[in-house]
Amino acid sequence: MADMTAEHTAVLAVDWGTSSLRAFRMARDGTILDRRRAEAGIRAIDDGDFEGAFHQIVGDWLPADPAAAPLIVMGGMIGSRQGWIEAPYLPCPADPAGLAAGAVRGSMESGHGFWIAPGLSTLQNGRADVMRGEELQIFGALERLGGGRHMICLPGTHSKWALLEDGIIRDFHTYMTGELFDLLRRHSILGTTIEHALWSGDGFREGLAAADAEGGMLARLFAVRAGTLLGNLSVEKSGAFLSGLLIGSEVNSAVHNIPAGSEVCIIGNPDLTDLYTPALAARDIRCRQLGEYTGAHGLFRLAKDLLKRG
Repeated sequence: MADMTAEHTAVLAVDWGTSSLRAFRMARDGTILDRRRAEAGIRAIDDGDFEGAFHQIVGDWLPADPAAAPLIVMGGMIGSRQGWIEAPYLPCPADPAGLAAGAVRGSMESGHGFWIAPGLSTLQNGRADVMRGEELQIFGALERLGGGRHMICLPGTHSKWALLEDGIIRDFHTYMTGELFDLLRRHSILGTTIEHALWSGDGFREGLAAADAEGGMLARLFAVRAGTLLGNLSVEKSGAFLSGLLIGSEVNSAVHNIPAGSEVCIIGNPDLTDLYTPALAARDIRCRQLGEYTGAHGLFRLAKDLLKRG
């Protein structure tokens, strides 16, 4: 296994998702020395040649001699049934050491070894949920979060809300907000009254307000169409209104039992996470943004725990 005190790259961390791959070359202290991104998610590797894709994207970061290679750790959908090697889900509650204990080792034809992190699962009161990749983002933020109890939000196609207590992920919920937004505006009757290239801050705020109206989201969705036909919602505002309605509904559900004055920590691209700030503020909940690249630090933490595992 790689020497974390070596003067060269200590860890090669790969966050390999459904649509894209992010790779990080990291020093022994966790400093990111270099990074790459490719539209080479597992969905794009239709021939199953994950090793070929890996070497094409980051092969120049590796020495030819596997014994001299850095520790290679991967996470995300690369560990799913459709990925390189399946890493079974680790049930919650889960901590970084447990994630390392559940990691699966693989070997390339080139002789280079690698580790793939498991995802997390929860099954409580008949409710089943899973995540892959987001757990590494959460664990990568632990040093900034500190101890205690934290509510973590990771917006996206499938937004995750996780309860973290003293470094342990106790439970989480998934909201299909991003995917539902795309489906509704592209493949439903609502899309015929949306100007897809336009964004309206006023329309978004009106959507957030509508999420609080009596009847909930399902009772308000058709207003995207009806409002434009009757003249009380402009076509220019309709797409942003739909976004506000969905995000507002997600936030209302996720924080319904959180007292006013609490804090939610958000991990992700500011272009998306900034949309959650007004939704939380309407609930008198503070928003703390932790940035976008915490997954790399989560993979580095995994690497350190793998060295302890031996």
